[in-house]
Amino acid sequence: MRKEWDTIVVGAGVGGLTAAAKLVKEGMRVLVLDRNPHPGGTAYVYRRKGFSFPMGPLGFSHPERIKSILNDLAIENPLHLIRVHYRIKAFNLEVPISMTSSHLVKELATLFPSDAEGVIRFFQDVEKNLSADPVSHPEDKHSSSADEYLHRLIEDWRLRRILGSLGTQEPYSNFPLLAAQWNLMTREGIWHPLGGMGSFCDRLARTVTGQKEGGGEIRLGVEVAKVKVEHGGVTGVRLKSGEELSSLSVISNADYKTTFLTLLDPEVVPPAWHRAVSLAKQTGSVLQVCLGIDSSRADLSCFREAARIIYRRDSDFGTKSTLNWNTSEVDPETLAGGELEISLWSKDDGSLAPEGKNVIVIRTEADYSHFAGYKLGWRQRTPGYNEYKTRLATSLIREAEKLIPGLQDAIVVTDVATPLTFEDQGGRTGGAVAGWSWDFQDSHDSSPRELIRTPVRGLYMAGYQAYSALFLGGIPTAMESGKRAAEAVLTHADPTEEILIPGEAQP
Repeated sequence: MRKEWDTIVVGAGVGGLTAAAKLVKEGMRVLVLDRNPHPGGTAYVYRRKGFSFPMGPLGFSHPERIKSILNDLAIENPLHLIRVHYRIKAFNLEVPISMTSSHLVKELATLFPSDAEGVIRFFQDVEKNLSADPVSHPEDKHSSSADEYLHRLIEDWRLRRILGSLGTQEPYSNFPLLAAQWNLMTREGIWHPLGGMGSFCDRLARTVTGQKEGGGEIRLGVEVAKVKVEHGGVTGVRLKSGEELSSLSVISNADYKTTFLTLLDPEVVPPAWHRAVSLAKQTGSVLQVCLGIDSSRADLSCFREAARIIYRRDSDFGTKSTLNWNTSEVDPETLAGGELEISLWSKDDGSLAPEGKNVIVIRTEADYSHFAGYKLGWRQRTPGYNEYKTRLATSLIREAEKLIPGLQDAIVVTDVATPLTFEDQGGRTGGAVAGWSWDFQDSHDSSPRELIRTPVRGLYMAGYQAYSALFLGGIPTAMESGKRAAEAVLTHADPTEEILIPGEAQP
């Protein structure tokens, strides 16, 4: 009996949509399912009173790779991109960081003359650690702690933080991943697609449904309860409604923890895989405050040279945060004293806000477990949640007003997202915003490992966890994974017993 679908894609994120579009182009019948009412996962946007607010990424890097994948999918109309620039405002300094490495060396050598030689050496080492294509041609590199490396090279603690985190934090990753981050910032650039991330995701979705009649279908507002497996191979999915759909293969655009610990029955997951997925660490999450503002009532001059500012109040520099997430409520003033990313998201794209208005996005790190007690279920919260997150947001807005005079009086609409929001909106376990943990103590991976094949025949992974690290950045990694997951389906790639999940083989 013929299967209902050749492939079912669980999750309409960027990776899932890319995989589906490629398979439809190859003549396959593909069904994409997502419990959210929109495509794109956390790459999408939500709208309030005419303003577009981000659910996740504010842009992406590796534009040529993305254009190449879009061309391969036969997506019509060129992608118009605007480069986004970053500055650090902290430590009584203002440091532009989104410039070529040669210009950045001169800038940093001027600001930190006693460490000029160290700055030159740092960017020389960054260059040595880069390969032409870290995903297609990963190179084995010596994996060292960025913190240890910078302590040997740089005297000034402020410069160690700038070089070690592209911000104000203590260095935390391995050196190869740090080098990749600087490559994204200085060589590849960070780019915003004109029309916004929502428009970008909509284009991908239309490619799935519009290429061939009957070839691709996207069903939104439909939740998958289980991936069905018989005799070691997938046979389809069962929906939360109880309906069962058959397919020859399944691509999961959910993350690894959701896929292996929830969507698959325990008896079909090898114990070693269950253990590895359960114990694997992920990146943290964020508290996000989105503001729609009246531009005439706020001084936006701080964004004249850069749309994104990495900020920490000067009075706190040189001190470590005393924020304690293990308490029932954190001190809002202490939270505001940490590193903030403050973005004029609509600076170069008028489509994101009504005429005469703008969108400000404020983000800071936040601990998922601290907010978990407020969760009753998917998009369900306990009493007190809204009041608490509003108090935290108010403190961040007051801090941001030091950069943007008049900000509070200019606000037209406010929306606050916590780690619970990022978990619900994009199916990201723990609200993790950047895949597997980047901390050196959690994983020493020095080059990306492909994690698309699974131990279950016919089940493949796509999305931001389908590689062991985001050496390309989130959106390019997701699209590359979707492309390769589709190729795995087309070639009937065998299941794998090898566990390459980060942290599994730590010394």
